Amino acid sequence: MSLPGTLLDVLGNPNVTYLLFIVGIVGVVAEFHHPGTLLPGIGGALALLLALIGFSVLGVNLIGVALVLVAVGLFIAEAHTSGYGLLALGGILAFVAGSWLLFAPPVVPTGLPAVTSGSRVSPWLIALGTVVLGGYILLVVRAVLRTRHLPKVTGAEALLGQDGVAISDLAPRGTVRVAGEDWTAVAQAAPIKAGEAVEVLAVEGVILHVRRPYEWTLPEHSSR
Repeated sequence: MSLPGTLLDVLGNPNVTYLLFIVGIVGVVAEFHHPGTLLPGIGGALALLLALIGFSVLGVNLIGVALVLVAVGLFIAEAHTSGYGLLALGGILAFVAGSWLLFAPPVVPTGLPAVTSGSRVSPWLIALGTVVLGGYILLVVRAVLRTRHLPKVTGAEALLGQDGVAISDLAPRGTVRVAGEDWTAVAQAAPIKAGEAVEVLAVEGVILHVRRPYEWTLPEHSSR
């Protein structure tokens, strides 16, 4: 048997084609949410191409394909929200139904030829595909989206709110050690003795404004 013939014979297995279809979707979604990685996108595109060849061999129920794609859309929409609700549930139901109908013959008038082989994907493979695709989008993609929305704090600004220790007396100026580095610091409230804990309130150039943790002062002009 020639190589093309062998490939078509392999892709004639609905489980193989279905698996390639799911891997292709995961790869494309991964590339979309991790642009520039290339490998998931290239692998996903190749898997989808092979799945399309398998569809041409087996015949495909477009309703099943549409349900799977709707499920992917629902999973992605759920990943952009907090918690797990109706979108996730709808995605799971649509994915399972679409997977089961993927190669099932659609209802056609009597006498017309069926457009699919009537094959079914293994229920175990459908369950695995649901876990892999739904889990990836709802967990991994959601985590990536949350990371992108975190405030980017770099340099001296990253020291805000951090704890440290006074290396010398601050009366009010002295030296503190924060994040493993020594900084010139100014005590914002009462003088701070060497060895006492400090908390960074503000950063002004290379000078930190600090106080003792939980220390506070009365407003000016207030009575004591």
